Amino acid sequence: MQEDRFVLDALRRQVEGQAEAVKENEQRRQDLIAFLAHDLKTPLSPIKGYAEMLQEYGSVTPEQCRRYAGITLKNVSYIETLIDDLKLTYQLESGMLPVSREEQDIVRFMRELAIDILNTPEYEDRTIHFETEEADFLYSFDQTLLTRAFRNLIINAFVHGEADTEVTLRVSASNTALNISVADNGKGIELEAAEHLFDRYYRGTSTQQRPEGSGLGLTIAKSVIELHGGTISVSSAPNRGTAFYIEFPRS
Repeated sequence: MQEDRFVLDALRRQVEGQAEAVKENEQRRQDLIAFLAHDLKTPLSPIKGYAEMLQEYGSVTPEQCRRYAGITLKNVSYIETLIDDLKLTYQLESGMLPVSREEQDIVRFMRELAIDILNTPEYEDRTIHFETEEADFLYSFDQTLLTRAFRNLIINAFVHGEADTEVTLRVSASNTALNISVADNGKGIELEAAEHLFDRYYRGTSTQQRPEGSGLGLTIAKSVIELHGGTISVSSAPNRGTAFYIEFPRS
């Protein structure tokens, strides 16, 4: 009789767990629909507008054609980013993303990542300071995923900062952990906003905040870091900049 009760309790917990999973999947589906319905309207509007202008007026000057094409391509790229970020977010949340970890020098990786960003025309006039206490440090990680995570953290500072915002990358290690920080000298944010930075689709409450991006960049960064067994925290205050602190276990 006691054994039957244990079996029934186990079955009940299993059914409850499945019901909760179904509920979570339904919430994700609703979030996806709401996200697509809202955010895709922003880039589709200018694409449609300039297409209608070309159709209505027929002939345009080469200069106008280049300008219209440039705006259209920029918004198409924005749509691709939205879809890519959304796909990656759900792969990370559902545990469906394969991880290919390989031991390599993470100090060199971080330095080359900073150089690659500065070699991008969009950020070639920016400044990234690189500081390290380690000449090299071997660590096992997925290069593609960590590239995505740290690019999101660095570029987030540039996108939401001023033209003179600078970023400082620091790499250090202790007997138990590898520590990396991404700090900027930007305008910073209020404590309440900082607490929501890793929430999906969160872009801040300031009306001056730029609308670029999917609102998933920091969520993706956090998920990738946690997938590697690490943790990430943020410290920020108005007019004092923002700093992200990442810690990976050495074992």
